[in-house]
Amino acid sequence: MAFGDGGNDIEMLRLAGQSYAMANAPLLVQNEAKYLAPSNDDGVLSVLEAFLTEED
Repeated sequence: MAFGDGGNDIEMLRLAGQSYAMANAPLLVQNEAKYLAPSNDDGVLSVLEAFLTEED
């Protein structure tokens, strides 16, 4: 799982199994990620909380 919001994160997002671009990231970065997370204010935390509390 990887999170990114800048051009320097594109390679990491391409390689990650679950890639999230932050909502405030440029469109170029958002287009490389599989998922969109809320802005970087609390976006990583909200995605991780949802992932960790998800029931099968």
